[in-house]
Amino acid sequence: MASPRRPRVGGRIASVRVAPSEIGAQGLLAPLLRGSPRVMLVGPELGRVDARGWERLGGEKMLGRVLLEALEEAGMHGVGIGIGDVEVVADAAAQLADPGPVIVPPGKGRGFLAPLPLRDLPISEELREAFRALGWQRIGQLAERERSEIEARFGPAGIRAHRWACGEDDRAFHAVSPPERREVSLELESPATVLEPLLFSLRHLLARLCADLPEGMCASELRLRLELEGGGRRKATVVPARPTRRESSLFDLCRAALERSGDEGKLAAPVVGLALELREIEPVEARQGDLFRRDWRDGAGWADPLGVAIALARLQARLGEQAVVTPGFRADHRPESRSVWTPVTPSSRSSGRRPSGASGVPRPGVLPSSLDERAGVPAALVPSTLRLLPEPDRVRVRVEQGRPARLWDERGDHELIAAEGPERLSGDWWKDPYRREYFRVCTSSGELLWLFREYHRSGELRWWLHGWWD
Repeated sequence: MASPRRPRVGGRIASVRVAPSEIGAQGLLAPLLRGSPRVMLVGPELGRVDARGWERLGGEKMLGRVLLEALEEAGMHGVGIGIGDVEVVADAAAQLADPGPVIVPPGKGRGFLAPLPLRDLPISEELREAFRALGWQRIGQLAERERSEIEARFGPAGIRAHRWACGEDDRAFHAVSPPERREVSLELESPATVLEPLLFSLRHLLARLCADLPEGMCASELRLRLELEGGGRRKATVVPARPTRRESSLFDLCRAALERSGDEGKLAAPVVGLALELREIEPVEARQGDLFRRDWRDGAGWADPLGVAIALARLQARLGEQAVVTPGFRADHRPESRSVWTPVTPSSRSSGRRPSGASGVPRPGVLPSSLDERAGVPAALVPSTLRLLPEPDRVRVRVEQGRPARLWDERGDHELIAAEGPERLSGDWWKDPYRREYFRVCTSSGELLWLFREYHRSGELRWWLHGWWD
């Protein structure tokens, strides 16, 4: 059983939800700072504020009023404000607030959450559907169950959901505060009339600016300023397509801005100084992706296709051409021969296509409902995946009335409480003939195994363990 975590005590959290807008997370940050210097941005539509310290300033109702006024002044709409002991309580309260605030008294988080629907818990849709299949529609129905029971059925994700249902939340509060506008400048030793000296200085300034960016923050707007000989100035605003802290990307944008101010590498006027100002920053947009999915690389725009190609090329250069592979599937009756690994070639890297016929490792659907129910597991809760052994293991099986009833393997003996089959496979008579009968079985401990018996060339009947479902 997982070791219990102590809930965080002594703090109060205000959660703020707003309707989707074009303002973004950075626009949400400034109004939240009116309520506390400790602010956390969860996304462009959700932020959290440390609600402590308002006892002498009118209490939490006044905090809600201050936040609401600041958000309305910033042009935010659909505002909901919730205040509670922990994030999960405050977030749920913010969903009910219209406009708010909804304040949950200290120590009352579990009772507040109990009548709310399961959709108000920040859990996966798959886990939410599993709870509903058991007849649980409200958060309180989950909180009433024993934690050991939830752990046995649903593992770590279930434990985390149960803690939240009980009004416990040990997630860290990652405060984000915008730095003062950062400006770096450099005075040139002699007036520059061509672009090259400015580009050299620009790299130096960008390195200093990016090094000072707070952890987890990216540049979303820069201001480039040229000091001209004789006292004049020229300015250019640089806005990347999406926030970034990559020096090379910012350098390319700043270089383009400088080239637009000159003519074929020559500057319109001698430049004696260069300044770079960081005007706006935003939290990094972190999202897990798949290197071999074209929609993630290109269509969704979350990855740099050139960066992906460079990364794959570096791996192949260091580890060999066969080091980078993608899973594939080929038509074959024998299960252990269906999955293949196909090397990623330069052409497949650039196109993002899988090799012909490849569709990933096969994933069978849920087991037959009769087997699930006889094993005591509702069918709707078993989105099973077949795990094949690298090589089938030889086992001993006792058969009763034509079905497997007991299994002996290297771990000992196992009673089989349910069995489905046989499913007969045969083929490859011209090279390596086989003739098998497959059974899906469930042990008394709840394991779902895949067995087959095969008639050897000698006429002997042999049993093998081919894999399991989880």
